[in-house]
Amino acid sequence: MFSKSLITFFTKNVVSFIPLLDLKFSFLSKSSFVMTLKFSLPNYTSILVKGVDSEKLLQGQVSCDLSLDKTNFNGLFCDEKGYVISNAVIIKRDYFVIIIEKSVADFLIKELEKFAKFFKCEIYEEQQRIYGLCKNHVFTKHLGTVKTGLSTAEWNIQTMKNFCFDITNTYSKKYRISELGYRFEKYVSYEKGCYRGQEIIARLTYLGKKVKKSVVFDGHYENIENSKGKTIGKKVFEVKVKELALSQFFIEDTDYYYKGQRLIPVSSQWEPGLAE
Repeated sequence: MFSKSLITFFTKNVVSFIPLLDLKFSFLSKSSFVMTLKFSLPNYTSILVKGVDSEKLLQGQVSCDLSLDKTNFNGLFCDEKGYVISNAVIIKRDYFVIIIEKSVADFLIKELEKFAKFFKCEIYEEQQRIYGLCKNHVFTKHLGTVKTGLSTAEWNIQTMKNFCFDITNTYSKKYRISELGYRFEKYVSYEKGCYRGQEIIARLTYLGKKVKKSVVFDGHYENIENSKGKTIGKKVFEVKVKELALSQFFIEDTDYYYKGQRLIPVSSQWEPGLAE
């Protein structure tokens, strides 16, 4: 049996120790919550747009509003039918730096040059060191270098799981923003003037109830079926890294199957909190 003095010791000290434990676990939770991952992105490049009419040119081409008083923007370059040529990070200086996946650079430059002849500006690619950051499931790209063991392949895996996979030449001009799983509010300004693809993007924004959203599956799948064996949805992206494969579909909310086997998504915009 414990003595009265021992009980008193535990009562005073253990009870006072509990808040310290709570504080410690709270600190650890918050620390992991804001952990930043860094990725090397050697397969990204930059396009420079310089000249007195640079902003005028880009305002008519990109979905974000470059007239805002800030330096970094996320935007989409689309064609007249609303198909996405490329997503991009745009850095505003006394000129503009467009960060995109390298394989789509030549194509985007040719698209911009169609209109650049009407503006006083020049457009050219400049290879720069670029890295990616993931903080709190928010992915950003930056000029410069960082020390990291995380590669572009790992960047692709994580961005697909979080519905912000970057456009390459494989996917350029094949999909509209809603099919890609991109969040409209991140890329699109509804206050700026006209730009290529604006009418289609506006129409997609104000459509009624969405019947399809983005879902990612662990594995290589060319098609997905419902419980009745009917093929549903549309395949959009795929990533293959060694033994790992991920497939992203634009698809309805239901149970998913492949050759009669039930599939559980890795990520789904049908889940609460992950909707567009």
